[in-house]
Amino acid sequence: MTTSTHSVRLGDPADVLAAVPHLLGFTPSQSLVLVALHETSDTSAACGVTLRIDLPESENHSALAEYLVKGPLARQDATAVLLVIVGTDGREPDDADGQPGAAPPTDHAAGEAGSLPYSGLAGVLAGAFREAGFSIWHLLWTPRLRAGGSWQCYDDPTCGGKIPDPKSSAMGAALAASGAVTFESRSELERLVAPESEELSARWSAKLNELIEESAREPAGARKDVELVLGAVARTAANEALTELDQLRVLLALSDSRVRDLCLSAALGDNAMAAEQLWLTLVRKAPAPEVAEVAAMLAFSAYLRGEGALAGVALERIESCRPEHPLGCLLRGALDAGVPPKHLESLTRDAIQDAKLTIDEDELS
Repeated sequence: MTTSTHSVRLGDPADVLAAVPHLLGFTPSQSLVLVALHETSDTSAACGVTLRIDLPESENHSALAEYLVKGPLARQDATAVLLVIVGTDGREPDDADGQPGAAPPTDHAAGEAGSLPYSGLAGVLAGAFREAGFSIWHLLWTPRLRAGGSWQCYDDPTCGGKIPDPKSSAMGAALAASGAVTFESRSELERLVAPESEELSARWSAKLNELIEESAREPAGARKDVELVLGAVARTAANEALTELDQLRVLLALSDSRVRDLCLSAALGDNAMAAEQLWLTLVRKAPAPEVAEVAAMLAFSAYLRGEGALAGVALERIESCRPEHPLGCLLRGALDAGVPPKHLESLTRDAIQDAKLTIDEDELS
């Protein structure tokens, strides 16, 4: 599941569909997309958390609907929901060019004459959300989110049209201006945080071992390590290049959970984007298991900006090498539950203060 949060306003269904890639951070396929809505009217709504989930098998429709209603949405105080099913069930062309889609999950109810693909899933979702008291603003289907692609409403055969170009939409321009990046696919996003090379990881692992031995002989202390990390963030913000040794020392400093927790504050200040740039650079270079700490920093930073897709792929880097990583597990739980970034930020400020007190106490003793 991918979760993202952006506070923007939505217009008619075609504009909504053009906005989905920007809301998620990538263009989804064979997916259920859910947007929690607030301040709804007949013509517009403000959107909150956006979730993307792989299309389920028909026997899992009810379980998914129950999870969505009782899980992520329960925390959102949403007045309505927007549901978009993206994909084909083998009966419809993938796009206007008539190219067939990939083999999708089965949905036997969608095989009824005259029904849209995945109408079985749509019916289960509509019933579950209405029973739980949620208004459904729109329930839409499209075979593929692309400019000129067709779309239809599940509950109105006269409701449909063509998708405008997501790249030229007003929402796309607004989110791009805010620093958001939209990828063509989730795999493209995954490559953003993938290791640069096995050779580099091996070389960094050896150098880290040398630095660990050096720090054991001459420990700098947690306070100095915090200064080192935040200094590297400030240098990045000033467009000052960091040497490989600088980067390795940052990575080593973050291996102390107290230092890492206190340096989460970088995501809350003026240098937040520079910090995220540094974490992203280190995630691509760091070896396992050391990559887990900086991947957690990246996931946290992306989460606070509402970039749930980037946070998700960063967390997958952690889960591939340290599945029990405490901060990684906390962030994964928050992401899957749809915890609003503002709430997470409030909790993090308390953790930062606790880390500061622990460091002060340890260095005074």
